[in-house]
Amino acid sequence: MSQGKDVTPQYKKRKIEIMQKAMKLFMIKGFDATSTNDICRAAKMTKPSLYHYFNSKNHLLFSVHMHVIETILHPYLAEIESIKEPQKRLDVMIRDFTKLVLSHPELRFLLHESLTVKDKYHGEIKKEWRHLYSLFRTTISDLQSIGRVAKDLESSWAALLLLGMITWMTFWFDYKTKERIDEIVELTVRMGFQSLGVPN
Repeated sequence: MSQGKDVTPQYKKRKIEIMQKAMKLFMIKGFDATSTNDICRAAKMTKPSLYHYFNSKNHLLFSVHMHVIETILHPYLAEIESIKEPQKRLDVMIRDFTKLVLSHPELRFLLHESLTVKDKYHGEIKKEWRHLYSLFRTTISDLQSIGRVAKDLESSWAALLLLGMITWMTFWFDYKTKERIDEIVELTVRMGFQSLGVPN
């Protein structure tokens, strides 16, 4: 295997192409029902060539997930971590995460199916997403400390409920039309603030 040795632009480009093909299959068929043969046919390659880039199908799934985290989640986290004022931070957190969920249908698979694959990569993936939860919880705690959220509200539960509300959109939102995204985002911010009792 030469995953860590070949770092040419061509190698990286081909690796991303394979991950994109695999993601489309995972979204349609699910991880378990997608075979390495399916992936090889979609990517127009042989199995030995596939294993030149990835150790296994699980390693491919991990690479797909990490690529999305690095290109979508990390920039979002960096933006919200730079906001010091907690109420503004909460507004941006809810607003921008809702936009991400409504703009990237692959997040449905990654958040609801990929995280259920309990393999050696599970802990690292879960740790990345837990960072998002921790930022929501910390922001709610910051608002409690300045009297904008009730002290008796359990911040960890509130953070999970907000994230659940947003991630559940992947099950009912029509990604083919992408209509009324702005309205959904504004309503989500409004409901999030009202549920916490924060003046908006």
